Amino acid sequence: MATLAANGAYYRIQDHMTRNDERLSKNMQRLSSGLKNVTAGSRAGDVAVTDTLRAGVSALSYAMNDAKTSVAALEMAVADLSRLSAIITRLYEMNHIAGGSFTTTDDKAMLGEETTILIAEFDKIKANIKYKSNDLAGAVAVKVGTSIFGSAQTIDIGIGTITSPTVSKASMIAGNGATALTTDKLNVDKLRIDAASNYNRAAWAALHVTNQVAGAKMELSFYQDVDFAAETSELAKHQIIAQAGTAMLAQANSQGQGILALLQD
Repeated sequence: MATLAANGAYYRIQDHMTRNDERLSKNMQRLSSGLKNVTAGSRAGDVAVTDTLRAGVSALSYAMNDAKTSVAALEMAVADLSRLSAIITRLYEMNHIAGGSFTTTDDKAMLGEETTILIAEFDKIKANIKYKSNDLAGAVAVKVGTSIFGSAQTIDIGIGTITSPTVSKASMIAGNGATALTTDKLNVDKLRIDAASNYNRAAWAALHVTNQVAGAKMELSFYQDVDFAAETSELAKHQIIAQAGTAMLAQANSQGQGILALLQD
């Protein structure tokens, strides 16, 4: 019976040591790779989750870039609209000068020439409020989400149609272009308000997607990255078990040898 018990202990210890060696091997692989899933059979359910998260993080990274690009495009558009507003302001000044009692005919002629130049500059700026060939005066849809995580949200950053000034050179020379200039000013002001609103939405979208990317990366890390503190503790535990198992295996083996020696005596 003692021999049977000794042999049973020997094989049980051997079995535990084999299992511990497998765990120790995987433990060392995880620490060396930094990944939880190191074999085909470990944490199989996590594989699909991590693949989805990787795809989502990749898609959201591009969405984040698109949102930030939209912010840059709208900063340019707002600067251009500010210049259009400055042109309207200058036309107001010139209209007042032209209507003055002491403004000569030559002065009015020069004011007319400047009017022509300013209107041409206005139209030139209006035609080139573009970013990477996208005309911001039209509809410009920017995707700031991904269908991988439910739905792909889009925002429109187009600032709206920009109309040429309605004030004419003749009315400016006569000093009676105030009514037309008021219409022109309201048109530019509306564009500036729309552009500012779109800028705020694009800035929010950039921040929102940035937070989404950070959250998805954190979740991905949970599923695929090793917890080095816990894994190091597990490594020490398995090493201690391996050392203890070797000692116990030698002791279990010696029991059988001891009984044989007694029988021989």
